[in-house]
Amino acid sequence: MKVRVFVYAGCLLFAYYLGYAQAKVQIVEKQVEVIKYVQTKQNQILSAPPASKLELLELMRRGKL
Repeated sequence: MKVRVFVYAGCLLFAYYLGYAQAKVQIVEKQVEVIKYVQTKQNQILSAPPASKLELLELMRRGKL
């Protein structure tokens, strides 16, 4: 009876740590995706010509700036 309890508890702990590790991997993958997205947006912004005052005001009105 005690052996079954220990085996069951061991299985539960193993499943918990396996799920925890999987969740950490997903978080790291999402962070990498965000970094890549930010870098591409930054490159797009830097490659564009400087905006005029009117263009900046229009972007502010639209809520994009």
